[in-house]
Amino acid sequence: RAHAIGAKEQDEFQALLAEGAAYIRMALEPEVQRIVLLDGPAVLGDPSQWPSQSSCLQATRITIERLIAQGVIKTVDAEAAARLLSGAALNAALWIAASPNPQDVMPKAIEAFKLLASGLLKHDS
Repeated sequence: RAHAIGAKEQDEFQALLAEGAAYIRMALEPEVQRIVLLDGPAVLGDPSQWPSQSSCLQATRITIERLIAQGVIKTVDAEAAARLLSGAALNAALWIAASPNPQDVMPKAIEAFKLLASGLLKHDS
């Protein structure tokens, strides 16, 4: 679902941000909280090792590689950047799911995620 939201954006970097924000927002959904963020890790182990997370990670890596090739973002190891962005989104979602005030936490998490990701942007001087 997050990928479909990102796909609506015309700009590929904005799509990357929208996809991450959508993933974070999904943490407000009770079934996502319970299955993916709270009970799932207890039963299935580290979410970053799940096949669904692995496919998301690879899609993010490919997007980052394209953005580097287009000169949109700084030259960086694409896998490292993808893992860090994916980890930031996952940890933001876990924070929201565990929070007694998830509606208050969500905008803070999304703002911080977007600021972190924007640090990859290449600024012409």
